[in-house]
Amino acid sequence: MHQAMLCCNGVQTQIITEGRWVEEGLASSGKKDLVLVIPGNPGVPGFYKKFIKYVKLQLPTEVPVWVVGHAGHVQPPKHLAFSSSESSHNNLFNLNGQLRHKIEFIKEYVPKDAKLHIVCHSIGSWFALKLLEDEELAKQVVKCYLLFPTIEYLAETPSGTFLNTFLPILSPFLVLFAWIFSFFSKFIQRILILIFGLFFGVTSESVDPVLHLLNPLVLNRVFKLAIEELKTVREINHNVIEKYPKKLFLYYGASDGWTPITYYERFKNKFPSVDVELCSRGFRHAFVLTDAKGVGLMIGNMINKTIE
Repeated sequence: MHQAMLCCNGVQTQIITEGRWVEEGLASSGKKDLVLVIPGNPGVPGFYKKFIKYVKLQLPTEVPVWVVGHAGHVQPPKHLAFSSSESSHNNLFNLNGQLRHKIEFIKEYVPKDAKLHIVCHSIGSWFALKLLEDEELAKQVVKCYLLFPTIEYLAETPSGTFLNTFLPILSPFLVLFAWIFSFFSKFIQRILILIFGLFFGVTSESVDPVLHLLNPLVLNRVFKLAIEELKTVREINHNVIEKYPKKLFLYYGASDGWTPITYYERFKNKFPSVDVELCSRGFRHAFVLTDAKGVGLMIGNMINKTIE
């Protein structure tokens, strides 16, 4: 496993890979397939380490798995950070900025002859459908795997309704808490995360990504993006779904506050030619915390079947 910061769309971005590193490209011989993971929000790649490990186990040796973090969701070292004000870079961190960020990453780092398998989580699924609007990019895509996809009427979901009510009120206080938390020693921070993480399924493997998330600048960007998602994610992307039904697989949770069963049923009735499945194994929306192995093996096996 490799991880580093790379500049993408003007933002230092954390990338984590299983298999060949991003700048190495694909192996000169063997399969030309590549798996790209687009996270949910927060888009901290460290949360997906265990997941991509198990995805990779199911794939041919030469097929790499890459996770590209969201712009600004891991604060880079001080010598790589922005020197000007945060507000002047807001357009890099909003929904459109994050979409441009993914397009630029693919254009810059994904080889033109690669067969691209895109695995998306939550709001990452919304980005994937937007990416397919680019016909040249869509030609490279073998399939998109949309896990717990938040792709329509997000604010009307149970979790969306709750967040819409309380996040605008609470976010300034939570960012203030993160700022105070930043003055504690790293040792104390880790201990507190492990203690309070017991209530949220946070294990020792997730301590480092939680530390990234609790940077006040990062947390503020995460909250702003979440609020924008609630306002923006409305009507489903009919055109793309109808154009590329065989390039899509959707996996809905059976008890997911972000993707209710009614959304699954509505999607299935509206797009009968798309492969859509309702979870029967109890996987949670935040599967990277509790079900990374199960979901990783499942998706890895599905991708492996599509590799020629």
